[in-house]
Amino acid sequence: MDKYFLDKEGRTEERFGGSKKKKDVHFPLCLAIKYEDNVPIDCPDFLLNASRGKVFVKTDTLLPEGSRVKLHFYIPPKTKLLAEFNGKVTELQTGQSGPEGIFIKILDFLHRDLKKLAEYLEEKRHLVDEEA
Repeated sequence: MDKYFLDKEGRTEERFGGSKKKKDVHFPLCLAIKYEDNVPIDCPDFLLNASRGKVFVKTDTLLPEGSRVKLHFYIPPKTKLLAEFNGKVTELQTGQSGPEGIFIKILDFLHRDLKKLAEYLEEKRHLVDEEA
């Protein structure tokens, strides 16, 4: 079963594919997307499919398809970085079939790194834990 994390305005929920079951994440989560040398998208609403390494980002700043980006998942306001991944914009959604945004495929990642991010969000790993 796929596992998703939905962030809307800094409130994050854990959701399970094919189910209406959901659980709140008890800390704010932000995503910064670095494109070239700047961060044109900072703390947008997003949907992370932790099972498949994909992210949908709701934004009107549509980056070109095929763009290489860096994804920084962090806790504001002091910017505690939870995870950093390389990604590629695979598709644009222009608002006709849903909210405007971009689909990003996480590239060249170790499954344990994505699992570690999911464990923080699921509260299976404490934010003060060191690398295990």
